[in-house]
Amino acid sequence: MQLRLSLKLTASLLPALVLVAGVACAHQASGQGQAAGQPQASPESAAQGRKHFQHYCQTCHDPQDGSRRTAPDLTGLYGRGLTPAMKQPVTDANVGGHIKQGGPRMPPFPWLDKREIAALLAYLKTL
Repeated sequence: MQLRLSLKLTASLLPALVLVAGVACAHQASGQGQAAGQPQASPESAAQGRKHFQHYCQTCHDPQDGSRRTAPDLTGLYGRGLTPAMKQPVTDANVGGHIKQGGPRMPPFPWLDKREIAALLAYLKTL
């Protein structure tokens, strides 16, 4: 008797659980889930980040002189699940840490301050 009641209750709640899970996944895929706790970047910050990218990153990540790219393409980085080199979740903390500390084939940029890193992250989100 209790088993039948439990099965009925589970069957009646299942569609609601599927709906909630679908909404949560769509919310995260749209990028809105990632913005929680992270301030929205201003266009000015992204423009400053573009300048930093051109100065520090473009040579390897997006060479403009026709030479071969030696580092991963960062276009759509914030739409990916994992970072290309370190295979970590794409978050501001992970990407910013990778920029500051470097990686297996990437030099570190420890002199960049928090505002410069934030500007770079704002620009990367526009790619």
